[in-house]
Amino acid sequence: MTVPTAGGHPDLLENLIRDCGLPPEQIVIVETRPDLELPAGVIRVKDFGPPNIQRWWNLGIDTAQDHGATVVAVLNDDMTVGPNALEELKTELLRTGAAIASPSRPGERIGLNKGRLIPYTPKIWGCLWLLNLNCELRPNEKYVWWFGDHDLDIRARKYFGGVVTKEIQYEHLHPGVGTGSSSKLSDQTQLDAITYQQDYARMQTLTRWVNTPRNTLKKMFGH
Repeated sequence: MTVPTAGGHPDLLENLIRDCGLPPEQIVIVETRPDLELPAGVIRVKDFGPPNIQRWWNLGIDTAQDHGATVVAVLNDDMTVGPNALEELKTELLRTGAAIASPSRPGERIGLNKGRLIPYTPKIWGCLWLLNLNCELRPNEKYVWWFGDHDLDIRARKYFGGVVTKEIQYEHLHPGVGTGSSSKLSDQTQLDAITYQQDYARMQTLTRWVNTPRNTLKKMFGH
């Protein structure tokens, strides 16, 4: 497991390390701010450069792989997980041969998502996902702060073994709080949105077309 942190949620991070089901020597903490106090025994790597969540993810993933991992769970530091949650996702990841496993979204079909992208709805939760290191899929660092999980989701389903989802016990306690409280990160999110629009313009246009109600299309084209 790898978790980037600036130390904003020390109690939650400590509980996550305790409850995730992995021994400390299999947990990579990417420190993005100096002088953090962390539980003993975890693998610590430092990156004090400009914020880039994809770069931090890659650093944690590469470090885990260097320590012999074949699957790595990527989590935020403001999470809680059930005692078997990561193991359940890993089981589905390996059973299906998917590139990524992530918790299922409410109201959506559970299982393997592969190939079809139109109409597009993301399957990955950026706060918690597992990567099969036997494939070459990795986070794209040109997405600095936002939309990197969407990009991973699309590439996993289009070029690799897909994304498998499963209902598990977990909670993301402070979604979007760090971004909303920083004008720089909010501005970066807008820049990442432009990059995403440019990279996947056709897919988004087709999705809007498919999702347009039939009566609206009839009014537009007179049929």
